[in-house]
Amino acid sequence: MVKTHPSVHPYDAAVAFDDDRMPFWWYARLVRRLCPAGGRLLEVGCGAGQLLRRLSAHYEVFGYDPVAAVRSRSRSAVPDAVILEDWNALPPASLDMIVSLRTLEQIARPLPTMQGLTSKLTAGGFLLLTVPNPGGLGRRLKGRSWFAYRQSAQLSLLTHGEWVMLLRKVGLEIVSVCGDGLWDAPYVGLVPTAVQRVLFAVPATVQMFWPLGGPMLPAVIGERLIITARRPA
Repeated sequence: MVKTHPSVHPYDAAVAFDDDRMPFWWYARLVRRLCPAGGRLLEVGCGAGQLLRRLSAHYEVFGYDPVAAVRSRSRSAVPDAVILEDWNALPPASLDMIVSLRTLEQIARPLPTMQGLTSKLTAGGFLLLTVPNPGGLGRRLKGRSWFAYRQSAQLSLLTHGEWVMLLRKVGLEIVSVCGDGLWDAPYVGLVPTAVQRVLFAVPATVQMFWPLGGPMLPAVIGERLIITARRPA
């Protein structure tokens, strides 16, 4: 079972319980691009259901969050979803897609969790996850003040290569590894923070509205990695 630290990073806290921010719209768009409507989908670390709310009209949706109070919020926000007390209760090979945003880095030993999640995917099923990117430009610019270093809950700060190796070890094929942009300004001195937020947000904004709908930024241009993997058919 996924267990996470109760502390919340300011970036995550900014995504309030009832706030359906633009990133959730984009991730929902990405999910719909990968997985045909009508399938079965699980979100691990579903929070208050911001993403599930956007997907429940298109899929049979399941959610899991390690915090009981958060699960209750999600049940209220997305009555069409099945919010699980334990995602391990799902049968093997029963899901067409698993999504986990800002969650898996909070697990001390991610390998057993990834093995369990992979077993729930059907042949050809997809996994979409986001995790901090220690090799990204954001970490290089911020140094010890990088967002992931500021939160004690980040237990598995794996590199791009380490996540790829782990996912391959559990039997998944890597589809893409991209970046989510730079959203943790300021990055440099002298330039006002407000100006930096606008300038550094340009690549992520372009990616979000890119007509093809999928991630395209190189992994280095991202505070987080956006990893898409697939269980072989």
